[in-house]
Amino acid sequence: MFKPKFTKADVQRMLQKRLQVVERVIIDRLQYVGETFVRNARLDGNYNDLTGNLRSSVGYIVLKHGDKVAGSNFEPSGKGSDKTTGSTKGKSFINDISADFSQGYVLIVVAGMEYAAAVESRGKDVLTGSSTQATTDLKKAIDKVKAKLNKRT
Repeated sequence: MFKPKFTKADVQRMLQKRLQVVERVIIDRLQYVGETFVRNARLDGNYNDLTGNLRSSVGYIVLKHGDKVAGSNFEPSGKGSDKTTGSTKGKSFINDISADFSQGYVLIVVAGMEYAAAVESRGKDVLTGSSTQATTDLKKAIDKVKAKLNKRT
């Protein structure tokens, strides 16, 4: 007869540690994609941003079961005379949207100025171009996480 040298509590601790590693990898990947998205959207947006508000309103947040675990600070873009309106609107907008997500891991990216969609509708790139790259980055990140998990099981 075999007698294990570990307890049920040992197994639970090991599983909990593994879960923490998986959670950290998920959050890190979402944060990386969010940071890249914001950087690309701010640098590559092909619109005139005279006040700096639209670029300043671009930001992201990562949620874990409704709680913020990472996100941008909505730093002012440095252009124009009014450098805080865009940042303030971006923060407010993302906080409003965040309230709708209380389960799972979520990456939210916004352009918080109310006219962002109108600028996009005129053929200018505010978020769309960065969205394409972010989708690709997320798919790659998910595949990497899956591959690592499959190796260990």
